[in-house]
Amino acid sequence: MEDVDWQALAATLRAQTGLEVSRLRVEGETLVIEAEATRFRKDLQAEGRANRVLHNRLPAEITHFRYRLSSNGLALREDEHPREAFVAAANDRRFGAEYEHSITARAASPAPDDDASAEAATLLDREPAGFNWGFSPNLKQNFGGPDGYLYQLNLQLDALWRTDRNGWFSGVATYQLADNYENYEYIADSDLPRVRTYVGDYVKETDLGITNLQYTRTHQFGRDWYAQAYGGILEMMYAGVGAEVLYRPMNSSLALGLDINRVRQREFDQQFGLRDYSVTTGHATAYWQSGWHDVLVKGSVGRYLAGDIGATLDLSRRFSNGVSVGAWATMTDAGDDYGEGSFDKGLYVSIPLDAFFTTSSKGSTGFAWAPLTRDGGARLNRRYQLYYMTDDRDPEGYWEGIDKVYK
Repeated sequence: MEDVDWQALAATLRAQTGLEVSRLRVEGETLVIEAEATRFRKDLQAEGRANRVLHNRLPAEITHFRYRLSSNGLALREDEHPREAFVAAANDRRFGAEYEHSITARAASPAPDDDASAEAATLLDREPAGFNWGFSPNLKQNFGGPDGYLYQLNLQLDALWRTDRNGWFSGVATYQLADNYENYEYIADSDLPRVRTYVGDYVKETDLGITNLQYTRTHQFGRDWYAQAYGGILEMMYAGVGAEVLYRPMNSSLALGLDINRVRQREFDQQFGLRDYSVTTGHATAYWQSGWHDVLVKGSVGRYLAGDIGATLDLSRRFSNGVSVGAWATMTDAGDDYGEGSFDKGLYVSIPLDAFFTTSSKGSTGFAWAPLTRDGGARLNRRYQLYYMTDDRDPEGYWEGIDKVYK
C-alpha cells in the first residue's frame, strides 16, 4: 500500500470515471471511496469503470471496493463491490449474475468518525475543486399564446466557487443575442400583483443581465434528512433568502419536502437594484414514485409569488434513455382576481445532453410550454432543489444501470 500514489489514483478516477474523489479510506480489507458522481447518468457504470482502475492499481490485500456517493456534501448511498466477483464477471460474463447479486447497496449516513475503528485509516482527504466556469448558449421559448411564438437567445456564463464540501457561490450572467419580445403585448386580465407579466420589461430593458448570484449551504440531519439554505439573486426577477428541508429515506417511493422564501422583485435592468414588491412564498411538497411506467407524482401546497394560496399537481415520466416528459396544473384561491382561465397549466420536456454528444454527461436541456404568462400560481424559480440533488437515493435508478457496469 505504501507504493500507491493516492493523489494520482484520484486523478485517474476523475478522468476515466467522472468520480470526484474527496476521501480515500481503508477499513480492514475494504477501500472506501468517498466521491461525487459527475459524468455518467448511471452510477453503476461509473463504479464498474472504477473497479477496473482500482483492480489494476491496488495490491491483492484489498478485497472489496465501497463507493460512498454524495452530492454537494450530502451523503446519499454506499455501494460495495467484491473485487474477486467483479474480476470473474469481467473476464467471463457467465459469472455476471453471481457478481451482480454480490453487490450491496444501502443508505449512507453522515461521514463516520476516523477514530470509530482501529482498522480504519485515511489515505487521502481533500476539499473539492474551488472554481469552475463555462459558456453555453441558452434558448428560451414561449409559444401557443396570444402573442404567438416568442423566443430569446442568450449567451450564458455560468460560474461556481466552492468554499467547502457543503457551501458554494454560484452565478449566471446572460448576454442577449436575439429576441422578438417586442411582440409581447398580452397582459392577463388580473387584479393580482404583476409578479410574472413584467417579463417583457426584463427582456427589453438590457442585453446584459445577472440571472443568478447566490450562496448555498447544505446540511444533513442523520441518515434521511437533508437541508439547504441560500441567499442572493435567486432568478431573473427575484432576490432574497430561503431554506428547504427534505425527508427522503432509502428504498422508499415517497419523499416529503418544505421550502420557504422571503423575496423581493428586482429592477428591470437585472443588476442589483430592487423594486418595492416583496412577498413570503413557499410550499410543502410530496414526491411519489408511483411504480406505474416510471411516473413521478409531485403535489405541492403553499403560497405563490402573488400572495395567492393553492396547490400544484405535477406528473412526469422518465424514460430509460433519460428523457423526461411532464405536465402540471395549478389552482389557487385568487378566484375572479386570477384572470383568464382561473388556473394555470403547462407541459415540459427534459433531454439528457449525452443524447447529442459522444461523451457522457449528467446534464440535461429542455423546454417548457405554457399558453399564457400569468401572475396567479407563479412560483419562484429556485436553482437548486434537494429532491433532484439527492437523485442517487433512487434505488430503481441505480439497478437500471446494471447492464452498463461492464462498459
